[in-house]
Amino acid sequence: MSKDLITGTLITCLAVTVCALVPIAGLMGSVFIPVPLIFYRIKAGRQTARLIALAVLGFVLLLGGRLELLFFGELLLIGVLMGEGMERGWPLERMAAAVCGAAVGVAAAGMWVFGLFTGRGLFETLADGVRHNLELTLQLYRDMGLSQEQIEFLQGSLDVIQQIMVGMMPALVIGSTLMTVWVCLLTARQLLQRRGLPVPDYGALDHWKAPEVLVWGVIASGLLLLLPSLAAKTVGLNGLAMFMLVYFFQGIAIVAYFLRKKQVPRVARMVLYGLIAIQQVVMLAVVGVGFFDTWFNFRKIGKPLTPG
Repeated sequence: MSKDLITGTLITCLAVTVCALVPIAGLMGSVFIPVPLIFYRIKAGRQTARLIALAVLGFVLLLGGRLELLFFGELLLIGVLMGEGMERGWPLERMAAAVCGAAVGVAAAGMWVFGLFTGRGLFETLADGVRHNLELTLQLYRDMGLSQEQIEFLQGSLDVIQQIMVGMMPALVIGSTLMTVWVCLLTARQLLQRRGLPVPDYGALDHWKAPEVLVWGVIASGLLLLLPSLAAKTVGLNGLAMFMLVYFFQGIAIVAYFLRKKQVPRVARMVLYGLIAIQQVVMLAVVGVGFFDTWFNFRKIGKPLTPG
């Protein structure tokens, strides 16, 4: 157990260090931080995974920064909960719901505690954190060579973007958590299978389909956007953003299903997935495919084959 504990701690601390010191790595690579905790929970047991999480949390404290502690603490919690859920064979939807609930709870509690130390309210603390991250993102764009005109436009829009992001924070937290769960599940499954370790049987993930009742959530969110109340619009926008992400996952499952069925080469698949990631129009098309699959059943899942 001691070897697994040391190895898991070192790997996770290295990942945290890279993500904390290299902004572009933190933006893209932080979703993989829970993976070692999932792997060592399955390989070495609950105690080892929890000790790794505590050791890495102590390391984050040494790095300094309250927001960093909250950010990486949530990622470590995701790893612990996903490892526990996969070991116990929780259904995929239950595991995602448990992780999202814990992430939202920890984020709210963390902001509240920080507010107590700074003498500021929850929303003020949240706004400060959003502003800090927006300024870091703006600096990243400067380092990437974005034109001065575009930088000035973004700088002049920071206040508006900050207000929107504060209002959208529930959807952003839940959405980023769901994306992390999805990436970690795919990565951890591959890693566990290669090492010959037990993997929960979630079936073919390209057959996954969102519960049909979620359609009513989309309709309700859309109706809230039509109301004059700002609070109703905010709730509707948050709901719509979360449901769009769920249907994006269903759309990706459909894309993966047909790529596998047509035996498309791996390189071509990676190019297509990259296009989906960087092109918003293509991403919205995937969301639409996932949403309308509720009625059209593009993969014909559960539909009996026609004789002949």
